[in-house]
This record gives sequence, C-alpha cells and structure tokens, in this order.
Amino acid sequence: MAGSDTEVVDLSGRTLIPAFHDAHAHPVLGGINLVHCNLDDIHGYRAYLERIAEYVHNHPEDEWVIGAGWYGDVFEGGFPHRHDLDYVISDRPAVFDSHDAHGCWVNTRALEAAGIDRETPDPDGGRIVRDESGEPTGLLFETAAELVKNLLPATTSSDVEQALASAQEYFHSLGIVGWQDAGVGVLTGSPIDTYPPYLSMAEASAFNSKVTAALWWDRDVPYAEQIETLKERRDLIRRVESDRGVGGVQVTVVKIMLDGVCENLTGALKRSYRGHDHEHGLLMFTADELNEITRGVERHGFDIHIHAVGDQALKLAVDALTQEVGPATGRRHQIAHLDIADPEDLARMASSELIANVQPLWARRDSVLVETKLPLLHNDQQAHHFIFATMRDAGVRLAFGSDWPVSSPDPIWGIHVAVNRTAPPADPHGQDEVAQNEPLLPGEEITVEEALRAYTFEAARANSYEDVSGSIEVGKSADFVILDSDPFDVDRRQLGDIRVETTISAGKVVYQRGRALSVAM
Repeated sequence: MAGSDTEVVDLSGRTLIPAFHDAHAHPVLGGINLVHCNLDDIHGYRAYLERIAEYVHNHPEDEWVIGAGWYGDVFEGGFPHRHDLDYVISDRPAVFDSHDAHGCWVNTRALEAAGIDRETPDPDGGRIVRDESGEPTGLLFETAAELVKNLLPATTSSDVEQALASAQEYFHSLGIVGWQDAGVGVLTGSPIDTYPPYLSMAEASAFNSKVTAALWWDRDVPYAEQIETLKERRDLIRRVESDRGVGGVQVTVVKIMLDGVCENLTGALKRSYRGHDHEHGLLMFTADELNEITRGVERHGFDIHIHAVGDQALKLAVDALTQEVGPATGRRHQIAHLDIADPEDLARMASSELIANVQPLWARRDSVLVETKLPLLHNDQQAHHFIFATMRDAGVRLAFGSDWPVSSPDPIWGIHVAVNRTAPPADPHGQDEVAQNEPLLPGEEITVEEALRAYTFEAARANSYEDVSGSIEVGKSADFVILDSDPFDVDRRQLGDIRVETTISAGKVVYQRGRALSVAM
C-alpha cells in the first residue's frame, strides 16, 4: 500500500489506538473560561482567593471580573458566600460560575448592580440562595444567574470563534478528534447564540475535527416556531458541508434540559432528598410537554439528547423516548448523566436502544461527592449512583463524555475512573485520601476495553460518526492517537498516568508532544 509519498512511522514501543470522541461537552464555555479567571486547574478556598486576587491586580481595566471553575466543597457548608468574593474584590462587580455551570457566585457589587435584594422573587427555573434573615448570599442557581449575567459586557461572535479554536486545540492535545456540543444556541449560561459562530467556522473550514452540534431547546420559545428554526439551522449547515469530505460540523441532535443537579437540590428524584422531606428537585418541563417536544423533534428527523440527572428525570426521559413504538431505526437518542438510575428504567433503555451518555470522571469518592452530594441522598439512592456495570449488564450502550468545563475532558482520566472508581493521581480535584483509595461502589467498574470503546466507537456512534471514525478499519478516516504506554499492559492504578504523544485527525498530525517520531520516507 505504501507509495513514494507515504510516511512510515516507527512507534518504538508506543501504542496506537483509535482517536477519542467526547459525546457531551460545552467547548464554547470551556474555551471562554480559558480566557477569563479560570479556577479549574486548582482546588482550595485559599487557592481560589489568591488566583482571583492576582487576576484582579493584573486586569484593572475590567469593569466586571468574570471567572469560572469553583468547587463547592472548599467552602464552609459547601457553598460560597458573597463576603468571600468581597474580601478580594469590592470595588467592581464579580461573577464566577461553578465548575458544573449550575451555580453562580457573585459579590455584593454584582447583586447591587442587578437590583437583587431580600424582596427579589426567585425566577422561574432558578433560585436565589438566602441566609436565615432572608438576605441573598451571593449564590444564584440555574436561571437566577441570568439576573446578573444579563448585565455582563456583550460577548461577540469573534469571541466565541476564538473560544472554539482554543477548545479544539485543547481537545487535540488530549487525543480528542470529535465532540458533541451539548447545547448550541442560546442556553442557560451561554453569553451569545453560539450557532452563527459554528456556521462561520464551518464556512471557513476551521474545524480539523468531527463536530456534532446539538441544538438547544429553548423553553421560552413557542413550539412551532422553534421546530422551524431547528430545521432551518440543520439545513443551512448541510448546504455548507455538502461538498466536503469527512469532518466539519453536522447538526443532527436536539438537546433538552430536563432537570438540574443533585448538589443544589435541583436534580429531579423519585424520592425526596435526605434531610429535605418535601424536596424532589426541579423539572423544566411537565411530562406532557416533554412528550410533545420529543414527538415533534423525532418526527422531523432529529436525534434527541436529554439531560436527566435524577431518577425521576430519567423515568420521564425514557417515557418520552419510548412513548410510541420506540426510536426509529438508526436514531441516536441518548440520555445524559444518569447520576441516579433505577434498574427498571435501564431495562427499558436497553430494549429501546437508548444510549447512556455518561461522564466517567464523576464516578469516584472525591470531596465534592462525599461532602456536598452523598449527604443529600438516601442509602438506596446512593446504591444506584453512577452504576456503569449495572448499565452494561442491562444491555445499555455506554458513550463517554466529559461535560467540560464541568470536569476535565481528559479521556485518559475518565478511563482511569471508569476502571478503578477512584480519582486519577494527578487530578487536582481528587487529591484526598478517600478519592485516591476508596472506590465508589466497588463492583460498578468496567474493563479497560469497555472504557476505551465507550470513548472511541460508542462516543463516535452517539455523535453519528461511527461509520467514518471511532475504530481503526479499512475505509474509515485516519483518526489515531499514539500513547506512551499500552493501557492493557500498565497497572490499572496507573492508567491515569498514560500520556498522549500524538493526535492524528483525518490523516493530519494535529498534536505532537515531546520527541519527534521516527519517520522514514
């Protein structure tokens, strides 16, 4: 097969595998965070305040101080307070998204700018956290964050394009050549409609990756109007990409946000939260509304991607996606996160070929889980928490994603957690003794082979690219990753230490680390 222009690469003992895909990420938010005051790579109360103080000192011209990436477990009681931010920045408003983008930490100046006080009602789908006297604490959940974020300096399409370019470069360094953006449009936390920048970059052939745009379902836009917009956006991308080969952007999915997260009591549960007898979380849609939306979306040929963290949200999602005769042949309907899953609903997922789009890095006993989430769950709920082996045994197909910037997009770290149920040695958010050495639900681990498949072929399948990527086969795109070690040979406790040496996307080297490869012509 080799010709005069063929490169022959001597791997010198290194390992070649299919390149990774991420089935659930938010690269616009992640890319923007890299530009602002990013807290994602550190962990600790003092570390946060020192990083913020340094950023404030170096950016005196910013009218607003913007950042993201904090974890609640570093704060007393699990939640930050406006006084914490006031300590390092009191002369101008500041706003910091949590790592999972479901909480927003602001200082007193930001609350004043937004006119938020003890009399301000909670907005629909959100919550203003208050102290015992009724005063806002500076923590805003879900849609309540928009009360402040609507005042931020406008983000431009150019800003988003730069964020996507930065995200793509970051993904390539981790061996990722394809991703699904789990919310393209105007979604909660998004500073701008992100579809036009995607379209502009597609027109400029700016993606050296295989990208699936999941169009955001906006609960505030009338049903019929929204269906037409989704179809128009899909068709426009199709026309742009029709003359190209493998790669670029495809619009095949609609993303629906059904509930929140358990850490702030907004994940929808069948049973109430422990210590909160009448609190079952939040649902963004009624069962009837969700059924109508999914019927219409499927009728117009879209795949459906539903955010469902709690077991009640999972039940409603499965109900909606199986309400008639189940998914049409070839559909890639998927449910994301499944933090708490009822085995009965998993059986229904398997029989209807619904994909479990899960985030493996979360399935470990780090301080966030132990201190801010598990105390809210009853024992039976904890027993059904990130049950990957149970999902596999039920016949549910697992596709892995990161939810970046909620958590690291590093597939190697995700594989480590899926196989060990403990934190990778180098993860700054899993450095405590428990996270490193006490597995979460031993017996729910999966094999190295299964974890690799979930981050390659199955993630490519969730993104509707499995015909051209996700495995090394004749006729498929040359999407490869070269690793410095063989994941099947290393001690499983050292999986997280494996490094990506080279990433090849569609036959082009898009990332190379360390020494040059030995190439013969």
